[in-house]
Amino acid sequence: MKKLTVLFLAVLVSGSLFAQLPSFGIKAGATASSLNTSDLAANYSSDNLLGYQLGAFVRLNSGKLYLQPEVVYNHRSTQLAGFEDSNITFDIGTIDVPVLVGFKLLDAKVFNLRAFLGPEASFATGDGTTSDNVVLADFNKLTWYMQAGVGIDLLFLTFDVRYEKGLSNFINDYQDSGSLKNNVFVFSLGLKFM
Repeated sequence: MKKLTVLFLAVLVSGSLFAQLPSFGIKAGATASSLNTSDLAANYSSDNLLGYQLGAFVRLNSGKLYLQPEVVYNHRSTQLAGFEDSNITFDIGTIDVPVLVGFKLLDAKVFNLRAFLGPEASFATGDGTTSDNVVLADFNKLTWYMQAGVGIDLLFLTFDVRYEKGLSNFINDYQDSGSLKNNVFVFSLGLKFM
């Protein structure tokens, strides 16, 4: 009887510990990136261009709340129209580190619906290019964003839709064109382990 009681308690304790263990995963996605041109002259506009991202995440669960730090390589591509009657395309690779706080709106065994919000630090890498005379040094080395979105988990698959709002300039005052903040829609699919 004593051994059975100890075994029962061990199963209960390990079950509750397992429920609190972090899960981790990998993800890939498509991005649509544009520049906020609201404080530029009226003839400026920005078109969404497609990019991509690859990364990994860790999800620390605590009931319906969770914390999800990530590390993501992001290829950002966007276009500024109306500058001297030409379109300028900006392409840059970044290493992004979002830290998201989420809430499970619907939490079932094989399916959940999540909402999340959090800051992101984005570091420019060495592969920035443009259709004009902009070099990597013209891109800010660190850009801040705020992310918000919703996600669905189905068994080991995760799907997220996010919006990244640029909080700081993406590029240093480009030929006196003023503030250029990058805003991004992200659609990602991931595999969750554990």
